[in-house]
Amino acid sequence: MRRSILSRKAVSALLVAGFWLVAWQIASLFFPKVLFAGPAPTVQSLLSILQTSAAWLAIGHTLLKITVGFLAAFVLGCALAALCHRFSFVRMLLEPVVQVMKSVPVACFVVVALIWLRSAHISVLTAFFVVFPVTYINVLQGLSQTDEKLLEMAAVFQFSARKRLRAIYLPALAPYVISCCKVTVGMALKGGIAGEIIGLPTSSIGEQLYLSKLYLEVGDLFAWSIIIIGISILLEKLLVRMLNALQTGMEVSCD
Repeated sequence: MRRSILSRKAVSALLVAGFWLVAWQIASLFFPKVLFAGPAPTVQSLLSILQTSAAWLAIGHTLLKITVGFLAAFVLGCALAALCHRFSFVRMLLEPVVQVMKSVPVACFVVVALIWLRSAHISVLTAFFVVFPVTYINVLQGLSQTDEKLLEMAAVFQFSARKRLRAIYLPALAPYVISCCKVTVGMALKGGIAGEIIGLPTSSIGEQLYLSKLYLEVGDLFAWSIIIIGISILLEKLLVRMLNALQTGMEVSCD
């Protein structure tokens, strides 16, 4: 039964992929090659790019910096959300900052940030800028939705702070954190690379995208876009699996 379900999903995925490949090929017939690359030229460019050390160096540098920004935003967002859940005054103080971070366009932020910051570090700050408000809001929402009856029970049975965290708060937060990570991984990647396109740090994906556009290498431009999409999907699935495994491990230890 399980194999049949998996095979159906595989067939459905292949049909969907085939449909969009055909649509892509048809669309490429209506545009000049200098402006729009079809599937075949894009795959050729992709294979060519992945054979160069410069491409892997750019991918490594960009991923490292965006990961630093993402982790810093995630940790600080969780910590400040917990603090604001405990102290309403701190929440009032942070509210304007979070609203500004939610509202200011990434391009505007990058241009201003480059006045004080070296372009080599812009992707770290940009990733932090787009991830922090989403993490903070989701974690704060999860904390506010924690079951009050469970907290009362924990107080009656005199649960330690550690046991309350593992048995009550973390299970309540898990859906919010996982949902947040699914959104913010892609946001961090898009925001960080957008910052690189403006700041043009050396050996970065943003620089490669800019050069492809500058020299009208549309196949390379599409190929880099596919690389970014692939990295985003891979990181999202990896992070969600890690969080699910961590949640399962905590539930087992609590039992």
